Parts: sequence; structure tokens; C-alpha cells
Amino acid sequence: MSASTTNVTAPLHEQVLPDLPLSSRQHLRFPCSLTAIALFVLFHLIVFGFALAVPTLDDPNCFGILKTKHQILESTPSPKIVLIGGSNLLFGVDGPAMEQRLHRPVVNMGLCLMFTLPYLFEEIKGSLHRGDIVVLSPEYSILSSQYENTLVMADILDGYPRAIEWMLTSNCCSVDQKWKYVLRLREEGFDKINYTFKHLSKIFTGRCVWTDGKFHLPMIMINDKNLDKCGDLTWHLHQQHDANVDKVNDLLVCNDVGDVAASEMNKFADFCNARGVQFVLIPPPVPHVMYEKFETKINQLMEQCKNKVRVPILGSPARYVFPDKMIFDHHYHLNKLGRPIRTERLIEDLQPCVSQSDTALRQ
Repeated sequence: MSASTTNVTAPLHEQVLPDLPLSSRQHLRFPCSLTAIALFVLFHLIVFGFALAVPTLDDPNCFGILKTKHQILESTPSPKIVLIGGSNLLFGVDGPAMEQRLHRPVVNMGLCLMFTLPYLFEEIKGSLHRGDIVVLSPEYSILSSQYENTLVMADILDGYPRAIEWMLTSNCCSVDQKWKYVLRLREEGFDKINYTFKHLSKIFTGRCVWTDGKFHLPMIMINDKNLDKCGDLTWHLHQQHDANVDKVNDLLVCNDVGDVAASEMNKFADFCNARGVQFVLIPPPVPHVMYEKFETKINQLMEQCKNKVRVPILGSPARYVFPDKMIFDHHYHLNKLGRPIRTERLIEDLQPCVSQSDTALRQ
């Protein structure tokens, strides 16, 4: 009797699959890696999309008016006058009066002294054209890195996320700090996504108030309703509590003009010259009590500017010194008495620049 061969199939869990060639295993893993990367990228596109496109959750935040100022800047035709600097411009200029006298549209981009010079230059470059005049009126503390805190600039993203564009392209900080700005923007996106999902039903029924309840009371007055057509703040012109010089801290004045600051001003001057744009510097307004205290230091600083920077300086620091009664709530902030006088002096100092620009445009 011949023995028969019986094929016995092992149970499924005991079966051993044949080893695949190494190249085949790599091909299996490759699509998985691509999928993971694609999901990661898609997730962060959604996060950054929320951060950039969805309104800010922070209540009132002075950086929110940056959107309005950029809308004014981008919609104003050339030739125009663009004012850049800190809050000395926000509080201390009558743009419509300058427009009437100089026959040029005026855009006041001034907002806060925490903005570094490279950022101030970068955010306006795309809106400058032949015949424009850029006026830098810098507070005396931003002419070097002595008092600089670039990471504080991340707060801008709470009110105007689009500013990340100029933060990353300008030479305002190190690569490490720029990476921190990106992480801050991502955090903004997470916060908005989280808020959206928590209030989804109220959003669809129109009953949701888009705010996280973080009120910045001192900043309430710095909003779109209190800006005129040029971007000047007008709220303080109707207030009574003026001349508070005795309540403010000492003026911060750099020991010298930093090499980086000088380099950035010179590079921006070259940028302007190549495009037929005039770039000038005008000292900021300060109260008499502060100028008297820091006169030597201020004048030395401006003298250094003349030696290190290829930018015309119109007027002297002394020309922009104001009686203490013309100061609002900060040594750079003019009240309803000082604002028109400073505006008149700006008009007088800028008149030759406007005449020069008009002559160049006719050629």
C-alpha cells in the first residue's frame, strides 16, 4: 500500500509570510511617509490660515489699527508723503492740514516706538513710488539696539497677523527670533481654531461675540474710529488731562547711533534713491523739561547721525522742543496745543522737498 501525501495548511495565525525584498519594503513605507508629511503640511496650512485670515481675538489692541494704516497707505496715490516713526507721529501730526498746505496726500504710519527701524522701512517699501517723500521721525531710543527688545514685536501679530511678512523679510532680528515669531503666529491660529470649535453653534446662529475677553483698557482709544483719513489719532484732542510731564519717566536717549541702525538707514536711503523717492529725517517732539535735561546727549546723537547716515536731517532737535504745557501723557505725545505748532514746522521743513519733487516729476 502506497503512502499518500497530505497537504496540511497551518492555521492563519501560524503562517509565516515570505520576506519581501528590501526595495519592496521601502516602497511600502514611502507612501506612508508622504501621507504623513502631506497631513502635517495641510494641518499647519489650516492653522496659519486661521491665524492670518480670521480676525484677532484680543480686544482693543493698538496694533489692530495697523490694518487701517496699511489700507490708507496702499490706496493713497503717488506722489505722497509717508511719515514713519513711533507714537510721536500718531499723537502729534495733523495730516489733513499738511495735505492742504503741501498739496500732497499724507499717510501717517506712526504707531509705537517698539517697532525697529528695519521693520518700519520694510513695511512701506512695496507702496513707494517715484515722487514720494518718506519722513522718518524716530524716538531717540530706537537709533541703536541699546533699548531694543525685538521679541516684544511679536505682540503685533495679535492685532495684525499680516505683519509676519515684514518681520521675516526685514533685518529686524535674528533667525532664532524670527522662528519665535512664526511659533507665536501658530499659537494665534490654535487659539482661533479652539475658539471657533467651542462656539460653533453660536457662530452659525450669529450670536457669537468674536472676543476672548482680554481687554487692554489703556488701548481702547487707539482704534479706527479715532483715526482721521491720514492715520492720525484725534481722540486726545478732546481730552482735558493735558500737561502731565511731571508724571512721566525720564526720556530714553541712546548713547550713540548704532552701526546696524546706521546701516539700515543707509540701505533704505539707497532703496529710495533708486526709485526716485526722497528720504529725510526730522527730530521728534520733546518737552522742554526733558530737552533741558538731555540736551547734550540728544545733540551728540544727532551729530553722529549726520556723520554716519546719508540722509538729510531737516531742522534741529531744539526746533522740535515744546513747552511742557503742550505735552499730553508722554514726553513724545503732543496735545491739542502742541500738535498744530509741530505740524506747521513740519510743513515749513518739508516745503523745499515738495518743490524739489515737483520739479523732478516735470522733467
